[in-house]
Amino acid sequence: MREAFAEAHRLLGPDALILDSRRRGREFEITVALDPEVPQDAANPWRQALSFHGVPAEIATAWADQSPDEAVSGAFAFGKLDFDRPLIIAGPPGAGKTMTTVKLATRFTLSGIRPTVINADQNRAGASAQLAALCRILRAEFIDTAANTKAIRRRPAALRPTLIDLPGMDPFDNAEMDTLRSMAEEVGGTVALVLPAGLDATDSVEIASRFHEAGATSLIPTRLDISRRLGGLVATAGAVPLTLTEAGTSGRVSDALEPVTPAFIVERLLAASTASDAVAHAA
Repeated sequence: MREAFAEAHRLLGPDALILDSRRRGREFEITVALDPEVPQDAANPWRQALSFHGVPAEIATAWADQSPDEAVSGAFAFGKLDFDRPLIIAGPPGAGKTMTTVKLATRFTLSGIRPTVINADQNRAGASAQLAALCRILRAEFIDTAANTKAIRRRPAALRPTLIDLPGMDPFDNAEMDTLRSMAEEVGGTVALVLPAGLDATDSVEIASRFHEAGATSLIPTRLDISRRLGGLVATAGAVPLTLTEAGTSGRVSDALEPVTPAFIVERLLAASTASDAVAHAA
């Protein structure tokens, strides 16, 4: 038995624990356990969260030894949407531009302000009818550029908030980006990029960079209700000079956009990785 104990410690080290021992005829059987090494990330929830979300290595390294609030607030620009001028809602196809437009219009209506909503999306079938129906419910002024091509020209937004819903645009099509740039200049508006979370980090940065070059100054991330990993959002906010403003966290019209703050980002980074651990332990 002493030889068996010695062999166990030789194989597993002096920290091996003898849990059980028994004699089987001329042989001895022992049960030995060894505490597994705890990875550094597992012992540090913040490091673990950065790994879980696929935050780019250069950002994760810079943030690893900082407190979450300090890291996020120091890396990103936060602000509010500008409604003093027409707000142009732009982004790639399927990003949630129309939903974002309706959520903003709903907010103004509930505040007693009647907004103007301009539909500039003539590509998606039924887009105009859908937006018109929602505007009737909200009692918002609705203008369809298909019927009135001059409606999108420079408007005095100070009289009432003006929201312009664009069609999905290909950020790598120079002609479409030129159209966005020209439109912003023509209406004297500001461009907010609507970008879904959950994209590959490199793709997200490249898309945002192209829209920024075409005039986008603020960022509205969407699909935060179904996107578990936010590495793409973190990479984009860190690499492209866009102001984080509000976020879409629900696919329901009745749920408002949420203000994006450092606490908002930190909470979602930590919550998703913690939930993942809980699922893994249950499994």
